[in-house]
Amino acid sequence: MKTFGVDVSHWEGLIDWTVAARWVPFVYYKCTDGIKFIDSTFELNKAGCMAAGIPHAPYHYYQPAHDPIAQAEHFIRTAGKGYGRYIVDLETPERVEGITSKLQAFLERVEQLTAIKPAIYTSAGYWNDFIHPKPAWAKNFDLIVAHYTRDHQPLLPIGWATWRIWQFSDYWFFPGCTETADANWFNGDLAAARVWFGNYRVVDPPIYNKTQARSLFPDLHIRHLPNALARQIGHLSKGETVQINELGGKEVWIKHTRGWTCVEKDGYRYMEVVK
Repeated sequence: MKTFGVDVSHWEGLIDWTVAARWVPFVYYKCTDGIKFIDSTFELNKAGCMAAGIPHAPYHYYQPAHDPIAQAEHFIRTAGKGYGRYIVDLETPERVEGITSKLQAFLERVEQLTAIKPAIYTSAGYWNDFIHPKPAWAKNFDLIVAHYTRDHQPLLPIGWATWRIWQFSDYWFFPGCTETADANWFNGDLAAARVWFGNYRVVDPPIYNKTQARSLFPDLHIRHLPNALARQIGHLSKGETVQINELGGKEVWIKHTRGWTCVEKDGYRYMEVVK
């Protein structure tokens, strides 16, 4: 059993997490980099996920040439101590003497500051090539492995026998985000993912029941799902008004009592909001 999720940073721009929450069961997002940098969307992503109740965690982009203790303290000072999980991103291709011991110092300092053992994000290619000597302690940390493949399992770095999260694509669309993002599988069901992140919160869904939309076209299609290829189950007449119960779909779709109808697609507006 696997559960889908995404990871994001400033490269994905501003995300509407209220919309994304309907499709994204978990998120991890960039917080810091090195000893000074703070991702410009960190606070917005944190607040959006908290408000939407999405399980979420921050990650730090580790710079092997920077002081590991200063990096850990910058990360936790910025992120705060209210998370159930913290992540370190290892992918900077620098050959640094003593990188294994420095990384261990970073991980230990994060755990000292938070009382939580962080997870490690890396790839087999990076870890096997740049991390020397290979640490016996790697298996004690949950692995988030990056491997873009059509295979059913990712290639694991030396030291791990299993993975917690698999980043399987760097090109994935999700509603609420105007850019593509990295796509991930959590190695377990939705309940397990919520437990692992530790900050899932049930929230009330958005309420649209005071808003209506009017058809601008005669015989406007009503479909079974918010997709132009979905089964057609009826029509709206020009000028007919329906109550909006839900929003969804890759384009702009509304759900009403009779099904789903497209509001806007490919620059064409089919409906207008009237209240």
